[in-house]
Order: sequence, then C-alpha cells, then structure tokens
Amino acid sequence: MTESPPRIVVGYDGSSGAAAALTWAAENAAPRSDVHVVLVGTAMDPVVGHYRDEMDRAVQGWREAAEEQLQALGLPEAIVEVRPGPVVPELLRAAERADLMVVGSTGHGLTAGTLTGSVSQHVARHAPCPVVVVRPRHSKVVDRIVVGVDQSAASARALRFACERARRTGEGVTAIHGYFSVLAHVLTFDGAESEVADRQLAAAEELVKDLCRECAAQFPDVEIVPEAIPVRAGPVLVDASRAASLVVVGSRGRDAFSEMLLGSVSQHVLTHAQCPVAIVR
Repeated sequence: MTESPPRIVVGYDGSSGAAAALTWAAENAAPRSDVHVVLVGTAMDPVVGHYRDEMDRAVQGWREAAEEQLQALGLPEAIVEVRPGPVVPELLRAAERADLMVVGSTGHGLTAGTLTGSVSQHVARHAPCPVVVVRPRHSKVVDRIVVGVDQSAASARALRFACERARRTGEGVTAIHGYFSVLAHVLTFDGAESEVADRQLAAAEELVKDLCRECAAQFPDVEIVPEAIPVRAGPVLVDASRAASLVVVGSRGRDAFSEMLLGSVSQHVLTHAQCPVAIVR
C-alpha cells in the first residue's frame, strides 16, 4: 500500500504573518508534502445576524493573495479552502487531518475571523498535531535547530521531530536542558551552595547526554550537541533562538520541579522566541 504524503495545513488570513507562514511551509515541507491552505471567515454577524459583505470581500481577497503566493512558490496545485465559522474551532478541526499545522505569530486582527497572536498561540496549545508558529528570525545565517529537552514523553517526541527535520536540511541539533533549583541558591554555609550546584549540573549534563545518545542511534547522520544550562527553561531557549532556524519544544514537561517544557515554558517561548517555534505533543 502506498504511504500517503505528509499533509501540511497553513492557517491564512491575508496578513504578513500568514504570508510568512505560507512561505515557511512551502520552503520547509518534506518531499511530496501536500500543502493545504485554510482561510476562516466569520460569515454571520454575531450582533445583527446577517451576512457581512465586507467579510466576504476580505476573504475573497485573502484567497486570491494565497493563490498568487502559492503560484510564486511553485505550488500552484495546493488546495485553498475557505471555511466559515469561528476561527479557532475551524483551524483545530482542520488540524485533525494534518501531520503539521503552520500559522503566523500574528495576524492583521481586523475581525473576529483573523489569525491574531492569541489565536495562533491557542492553536499551538490545542491542535492534535505538531504546530509551527512562524516568528521572525533574528539571524538567517544559522544552521542549527534548538530543542528543549527533559525526561518527558513530549520532550522525546520534540527531539525526534528536530532530528527528522535536521536529517532533511543538513542542520545540526542542539538539545538544551534548562533547569533551576532553589537549593543551589539558599544553601550558602561551608561551600554547600557550590557543592549542590556542581552536583545538580553533573546530573543535568548526564540526563541530556543520555537523551541525545538514545536519539543518535535513530539518527546517526545528524549531529546532536547536548547542553545543560542552569537557567530557567523559557529564558534559556529564547536566548538560544537568536542563533537558530527553529526552536522545538514539547507541549508539556515532566513536572513542576524541572520546569522544562511546561505550558508556561512553551508559552514563554512562543511569545519571545526570535525564530520560528515548533510545538510537539
């Protein structure tokens, strides 16, 4: 039986953020990927209950812009679909049949049907498939993918996602375990602070090396560099994003103590990263 090609769904609203998402999807799609562009417009006015002519005109303009961009990107056969209804539920429904969803970090925000930043983050949190939120890149001269890791299942999937992409692009992968413990900052007597911090760093380094060794066996052609950094996960991943083509994080982490890849961490990265962000669940 022939395997179906990967299906990439792009949320589109005619904004510059949506255009960036469509470009990213076209340029980063795996071979033979099926790119499907979804536009969501609120056809019924929620206040007076009639069809909004201005929304119909806007959606038609978005559709034409998407088709023109697809032509320029060499994807003239990609499907452009218009769905009336509330934007978040419709995008999440579209994601049910997707291998990857791509959205811009912000939309133009003119109406309830547009992909505002809050909408793209909501989709990133709740879609059943991996989601890439396309944020502007600080540096285009980079050849590494950064992935946040801990001991969670979502973290392992995030690392595999990063390695699968790196195998296609030829990039390296930097696996970062950011951590913070109050113990290393309150035990100050008789050099205990330094001793606790040293032990914690050694344990964190061993953890991330073990995770990388496991993944390296599956991806022997991908260079994976482990890093353990005694800084909270969110800020350390944002800092690393300045020199990355993509930051990959899991949707949830292992526990509150490690604080790695919890919802708060992924939210921080989505809001502040200086390159596109992939959320893997």
